[in-house]
Amino acid sequence: MKISVIGTGYVGLVTGACFANMGYEVCCADVLPKKIDSLKKGVIPFFEPGLADIVGRTLESKNLFFTSDAEAPSSFADVIFICVGTPQDDSGKPDLSSLDEYFVQLINTLKQDKKFLDDSEAQKHVFIKSTIPPGTIKRLNLILSKNNLDNKILLSSNPEFLKEGCAVQDFMKPDRVVVGSNHQESIDIAEELYRSILWKSDRMLITSPESSEIIKYAANSFLAMKISFINQISRLSDAIGGDIHEIRKGIGMDERINPHFLYAGLGYGGSCFPKDVNGLEFVMRSNNLTSELMTATNSVNDSQVEYFLTKILHMYSLENLKEKEIALWGLAFKPNTDDVRESVAIKLVKLLAPMVKHIYAYEPIAKENAIEELKNLKNISYVDSSLEAIRDSHFLVIATEYSQFWNVSPEHFLQLKDKCIFDGRNILDKNKIESIGIHYFGIGR
Repeated sequence: MKISVIGTGYVGLVTGACFANMGYEVCCADVLPKKIDSLKKGVIPFFEPGLADIVGRTLESKNLFFTSDAEAPSSFADVIFICVGTPQDDSGKPDLSSLDEYFVQLINTLKQDKKFLDDSEAQKHVFIKSTIPPGTIKRLNLILSKNNLDNKILLSSNPEFLKEGCAVQDFMKPDRVVVGSNHQESIDIAEELYRSILWKSDRMLITSPESSEIIKYAANSFLAMKISFINQISRLSDAIGGDIHEIRKGIGMDERINPHFLYAGLGYGGSCFPKDVNGLEFVMRSNNLTSELMTATNSVNDSQVEYFLTKILHMYSLENLKEKEIALWGLAFKPNTDDVRESVAIKLVKLLAPMVKHIYAYEPIAKENAIEELKNLKNISYVDSSLEAIRDSHFLVIATEYSQFWNVSPEHFLQLKDKCIFDGRNILDKNKIESIGIHYFGIGR
């Protein structure tokens, strides 16, 4: 079976490379010729563990190839995955122009393909992986119907659930595959495509297109809500002297709740959670419904960095901070990615920088993207190790929970001039740190 993937961003490239790694012939297309030229050489435009190896291997085996030819995907394969970006405006309204542009192009290309039109059995199975508001499949089906192609182009929803930093593993060992379709032919195709990774489990869910579209928004929004919930509880824990680690364990032992995503910290960021919470809010408003839970989820998250900052301001006056050189660990929105989109670490730096004399920042993966994001700041330097960052600093701020930060020997922190740590991810052992005379401030502990 041959597959075409439209878009070589995060979702599209992982999807195309993983399908190629499963033995399918895959054509990945993008409108950016320079990007395609780099991908043909095996150069990946972002960091994702294991992806470069898969791309290199499948390029060599010729299971994977890249093109900027707009018509190539439809002629190459009868199975097409659309993985184009759907960015939002400030209201949460998604920009579907790239999706619509490709869809119109597909229609126009196939309307000129006489062989395809005359073949009564020929069909194109189009699966949309892009995050789309509920009702998008229905709207696009109306366009197909107007062009008399609703029996030739079979449109379905197949949302992605990939986590940055472990996307390859998520694709090859998914916790579920959701297919929203009204076409049994496309459902059969999907079952065949994913058979090799789902044969040991019953993890494919077939739904209506509308349900599938809602599932993507609802899943990410619910996880974001869990993060905001535990961050709200962490403030209560701070107020009365509780320990958020104990609280998390206590409520997470209930199987109905489970401990996943119940980690207090600086809040969520990245390309999915903020976008999908805002998107769900927009969809609710568009259907004349209120979204109190999503509004509250956003509100808590938006204020969490400022809440953390009050801990620093409680320890230091603004006048004192002006003389402080500080260390900061982590700038990516999460570990094992070079993505700084909506990074709460970046937000924290932008708030801290005007208050302090200098920031020595260490970021192991997303350094270049962080430099670009913070290019207007004059009092920040980027160092090559976590220990170098603390060497000449008064205190330490931990903003991203990289595994290498967890087990730093406490004795190293004695280099800090003020013997003070603000742990925005609650990763250090509070008792060990305080036992050697270091002031420790976490969240909810």
